[in-house]
Amino acid sequence: MSPPALEQTSNPLRRATIPHLPALDGLRGLAVLGVLLFHDGRLDGGYLGVDLFFVLSGYLIHSLLLAEWAKAGTIDLKAFWVRRARRLFPALLALLPVVAAYAQKLAKPEELDRIRKDGLATLAYVANWRAIFSGRSYWDMFQVPSPLEHTWSLAIEEQFYVVWPLLAFGVLYLSRGSRRVMLAVSLGLVVVSGAAMVWLGNRTDTSRAYMGTDTRGVAILLGASLACLMAERGTSKNKQVVRALDGLGVLAAIGLALAWVKLDGQNPLLYRGGFFGTELCVLVLIACAAHGEQSLVARALAFRPFAWVGLVSYGLYLWHWPIYVVLRPERIGLSGIGLSALRYTATFAVALISYHFLEQPIRKRGAPFRRPAVMLSSSVALCIGALLVGTQSRRVMQIGLQLLPWPETVAPGTVKILIVGDSVAQALGERMKAVQSGTGAFVIERGTPDCSIMEGTLPTRSLTNVPHDGGDCDARWGSDVDEMHPDVTLVVLGGGYFARVEVEGRWQHICEPGWDAAYAKELGGKLAMLADKGGRVYVARVPYPVGGWQKPTLNAQVDCYNTLIEKAVQGEPRIHLLDLAAHLCPGGQCTLMSEGEPIRPDGMHFGGPGAKEIARWVIDQVKEPRR
Repeated sequence: MSPPALEQTSNPLRRATIPHLPALDGLRGLAVLGVLLFHDGRLDGGYLGVDLFFVLSGYLIHSLLLAEWAKAGTIDLKAFWVRRARRLFPALLALLPVVAAYAQKLAKPEELDRIRKDGLATLAYVANWRAIFSGRSYWDMFQVPSPLEHTWSLAIEEQFYVVWPLLAFGVLYLSRGSRRVMLAVSLGLVVVSGAAMVWLGNRTDTSRAYMGTDTRGVAILLGASLACLMAERGTSKNKQVVRALDGLGVLAAIGLALAWVKLDGQNPLLYRGGFFGTELCVLVLIACAAHGEQSLVARALAFRPFAWVGLVSYGLYLWHWPIYVVLRPERIGLSGIGLSALRYTATFAVALISYHFLEQPIRKRGAPFRRPAVMLSSSVALCIGALLVGTQSRRVMQIGLQLLPWPETVAPGTVKILIVGDSVAQALGERMKAVQSGTGAFVIERGTPDCSIMEGTLPTRSLTNVPHDGGDCDARWGSDVDEMHPDVTLVVLGGGYFARVEVEGRWQHICEPGWDAAYAKELGGKLAMLADKGGRVYVARVPYPVGGWQKPTLNAQVDCYNTLIEKAVQGEPRIHLLDLAAHLCPGGQCTLMSEGEPIRPDGMHFGGPGAKEIARWVIDQVKEPRR
């Protein structure tokens, strides 16, 4: 999500003539690096790089519009939009078929509907409103990643590119080109947008304030306001003034650095003026950059590696998150520095290819075959078709033992263990099956991904605020036990606390009395049913999630959930507690690695070589009767 590159004065085909400033490329480079580090879990406030982009876009776009008005007395809106289309569409239209291929080959069945809708919203540049109206929290992007989650910011910028030139043309026309009137209008809209941010930012979920065009417009409008001011007054030739500005620039850089390191994206301070403060810091840095070689801060920002990154920042932003989603630790078996190095290398490689062989050629020479309308409409149609085909619902056929009853060849004395529950049960069961040889146990896994035991009893919503794709977790528990006649049934509901439930006409979360009572009743009834059918029944206490899932509010929810599980077991001798939480997270500090590999590569689901030890421990705990 890069703002437009500065138009070069040497190109006679461009109406706008503002100088190319390497310091602004450097700012753009720093912004995208912050975002890359944030999404890799290495910089808590790196999301503020998006805000820097917004301010910079407002400044550059409005500078171009003012320059064109000053030169021609009008704004060629068609030419402006064509330039924006050449700049933005090619890489995006190349990305969407790749996302469709990811959906077809790698995505889970429950992700397909979301990817299809996200893709179409991205193509229409309304991804931010799609996310808002679907009720998704932006801050859950690490838990339930969509490869197009990051395109909300591209949507805001494109909406600005469509609306702002019209508004600027109208104001400049009616005011006879008055930059002061334009400045007053821009600042007035800043106040309106800032008020919307404060009002909507007071909600529990800050996603509406974070992703709304109306609320985030304040950053873009501040950039436009600075463009008006700089166009009216120009840069200063007074060395003392420039040095004073440099001093402010150093303070602004320090302030931004502290915010990028310290400020969590859900910090209430952000929505009560915090964003405004960081945006003012960006304005100071842009003002320094506008003074070019006179400014020491501008020289620092023009540091060649930063400026180089800034030139390819659009491709870096566009491709990095889909690459991160593909290169997830549970998929490739890497974590830590090794995973980060692979992600960064792949991102820069793809961005450079896109820049040199796709973006720049089309930007400079236009669409191939000199038929831009045909090429654009054909490419859009291709993207839509690819998304529809790639995200077709498909049944995941389970083969082998999982479709068959317990094999007749099970040795006498082998303990038959059935594991049921959600996707965490599914992942753990697969690991248990992988290590069952020589344990005296035979494991069959019947977990259901994206489900809730409350489904079918009360209205529920999943983590992404849509109906659970897997439906009711416990719909088959009774028939599974009747079919398999296990010696042990292990219930693992590792994500049971995520579901929202409508109780007495109000949507509630875990730790609220209505939710807790309804869930405890449902869980107790299902566990009693399993116990009545014979065999030992275990239910697992849930460990804290780690990695991208880890946050204090989620840990508090896990504590509430484990309390419910403990109460369900108390007083019922046929049902036993498997304290997976205490074993994996003694004293609240979770063990992350085993045999040099992550136990839960994605922070929640057991997978890979690192989960072998915990799988063996679970088998040992449940296969022998409790005394």
